[in-house]
Amino acid sequence: MSSFFDILSTFVAVAEKGSFSAAARSLGKAQSGVSTTISNLEIDLGVDLFDRTHRTPQLTPAGKALLREAEAALMHATRLKEHAYRLSASEEEETINLALDESLPYASVPPSLKNLPKHFRMSQ
Repeated sequence: MSSFFDILSTFVAVAEKGSFSAAARSLGKAQSGVSTTISNLEIDLGVDLFDRTHRTPQLTPAGKALLREAEAALMHATRLKEHAYRLSASEEEETINLALDESLPYASVPPSLKNLPKHFRMSQ
């Protein structure tokens, strides 16, 4: 089962490449899979996205309008992923793991390390 992100990416690829075969090659998928994905999307949306009566599929007026929406949705989804990644990376960068050998006297821990819990999450 494809994610909605993959389905929209397929729609945009077909529109950009001008054919189901070229889109399939660029996506590393079988042409039949791309065709099925587009057909299912058309059924789900209740509109024809492509006019298939020509040698190459042509966007219908509805397809042109929805292409802009699909591109915007993909852009927002990409930004969401990037933002989530930055937040995740930020959390990792703010975490310090400090291990002390039991054989060392804790009195030897520099006093400046005692302030770490104020700035970082402490875990054991």
